[in-house]
Amino acid sequence: MSKNHASDAARMASQAGVSSAHKVETRVLWSAGQGQVCNASVFVFALLFFWLVLPVGWALYRYLRTANHHYVLTDQRLLEHSGIIVKKIEALELYRVKDLSVSGNLLQTVFGRGQIILLTTDSTNPTLIIDAVPDAAGVSKTIRDAVEDCRAAKGVRAFDY
Repeated sequence: MSKNHASDAARMASQAGVSSAHKVETRVLWSAGQGQVCNASVFVFALLFFWLVLPVGWALYRYLRTANHHYVLTDQRLLEHSGIIVKKIEALELYRVKDLSVSGNLLQTVFGRGQIILLTTDSTNPTLIIDAVPDAAGVSKTIRDAVEDCRAAKGVRAFDY
């Protein structure tokens, strides 16, 4: 991760409501944006029907929405930043993650991207899909390690019943 990218991720983590006293113990482990490869079908449709205004407008909207969708993984939470005009930040406490899996379609695999699916005990978002991220297998290992470290630090154990 580059120095500038890490500082942007730290800035986004601080904007998510992390207090200055808490910022010392929170470090950014990974940060990336959602890839435009997930919009490939929309872009192809817009190229085929470019004389119509609606497909080009839809493609532009999807491009902006994807360009403004970022993920930041710290040692305690996963932050999801989204929104073009109205910004939204979702925070998932890592100790709430129950299971994760990695998948991807052919186009994502060709471009070295993938999809990570997190099953959580979070009431607002029990399934979080991190779509079209680079090196999905490596990122899933980073998330898994961070979840285990966070659970150990907080003394949290998962029970299935």
